[in-house]
Amino acid sequence: MERLMKVLPIARILLVDSHMERRLATKAALTALGVGSVREVAAFDEVTDPAVLGSADVLVVQVDDPEDAPANPFRFGAGIPAVLIAEVPAQLLVRAASRAGYDAALGAPLAPRLLYRRIGSVMQRARRLARPALAAVAQPTGDLVSAG
Repeated sequence: MERLMKVLPIARILLVDSHMERRLATKAALTALGVGSVREVAAFDEVTDPAVLGSADVLVVQVDDPEDAPANPFRFGAGIPAVLIAEVPAQLLVRAASRAGYDAALGAPLAPRLLYRRIGSVMQRARRLARPALAAVAQPTGDLVSAG
């Protein structure tokens, strides 16, 4: 848990939600809990600068119906975890989130602290998954030398 607290104050979250009041409430709650920065937009097409998408650490998408959730634009190898939030039965939500390429799904309404913790856990999982790949690329001859 201590690591989680160290990561989230510097986390850059992109929050996508077409409902302005809900989006602003989620942003305010995450900011109050100490998240580094939250950029909020109503839809992906509002993000005209591709660097904004690339500079996010976590994507949080909140929708009314998970079947209408936009596909996770980071699902194929970008290494940015994504969380889907919707107010539907858990089984439907998990299936829809999986189909759209999200790393985690949360039912709404939810306590802000639960979202905060889920963001931390998906960030940690993404970093753990990236570590072996980075180590293999950074030191390709190290394993050969130590094996001999």
